[in-house]
Amino acid sequence: MSKILGIGVALLLVIVLALYANTYQVSYHEVAVQTQFGQSDEQGVQTEPGLKFRIPFFSSVKKLDRRIQIQQVSFDTLQTNDGHQVLIKSFLLWKVDTEDPEGPLKFFRTYDGSIAVAKDMLAGQLRDALSVISQFDYEDLLGTDSKLIEAEERVLEKLSFLKDSGIQPVAVGISQISLPPKTATAVLGRMEADRNALGESERNRGKAEAERIRSEARAKRDKIKAFALQRAQEIQAVANERAAEYLAQMSQDEELAIFLVWLDALQTALSENTTVILETDFAPWHLMDGPNGGIPKPNRQIGEPAPTSSSRGSTASTAAVTNENAGGVANE
Repeated sequence: MSKILGIGVALLLVIVLALYANTYQVSYHEVAVQTQFGQSDEQGVQTEPGLKFRIPFFSSVKKLDRRIQIQQVSFDTLQTNDGHQVLIKSFLLWKVDTEDPEGPLKFFRTYDGSIAVAKDMLAGQLRDALSVISQFDYEDLLGTDSKLIEAEERVLEKLSFLKDSGIQPVAVGISQISLPPKTATAVLGRMEADRNALGESERNRGKAEAERIRSEARAKRDKIKAFALQRAQEIQAVANERAAEYLAQMSQDEELAIFLVWLDALQTALSENTTVILETDFAPWHLMDGPNGGIPKPNRQIGEPAPTSSSRGSTASTAAVTNENAGGVANE
């Protein structure tokens, strides 16, 4: 019984070793390249995960990680299009090209299936591709209107030849741009001068705009003022005409005109509750101290023709005689 058990265990071990020698496992993030006698073809590329079979002793399997890799490049000194020396730190995101059926096979043949070897070679190739930065000015790489994304795309385009070696460039990034100390001082001084010039230009433009607004306002003011003066002159002319007619009518009887003016003044002064203490000989309050203790009546009725100069004289004489007679009577 023990012999049968031992034989069973031995057979199980042989089966396990045979399976281990004839199979291999491909993970979801891997691509396998199987070679026979050191040679490989498209049939030996396995991109689907799972358990795979191989011929033992005559074939070998190289597994490649097809996840995105990153290759960083430390500061490199480059010269921009406007002559400034800059220090640029960049990186490259890449992966084994599995979109092309021959991509893993190309990678295997070019880099001997080693990710580390590929990274070493990519560092130099990325430095060479960064030379396109020299086509941009320093200010094109910084600021709100930066063309940095365009520069990164240009670098990525220059690395497109890597597909011939089984590498798919995913993205290129410039993580840092700096200046050497001497260059930084010169650039900052020039940028400050440019900003000052831009500020002065904006101030001058603002002053010109303000002067334009003031000039436009003055023109509108003068136009409105001229129109108002013209309208005032028209109203004044009409008023003068009406005043002339009124004065012509009032000049027919000067005494009546003066009397009416006094009445208007008195009516205006007493239009509200008013207490006035004045001398009775102060016009127009002298009307309150008339011959009969009231406002005197005019010498003629309204509507009668105004007396001529001769009739006025005779009337004055008659009044004088009447006064003298009245005085004689009083004396008697």
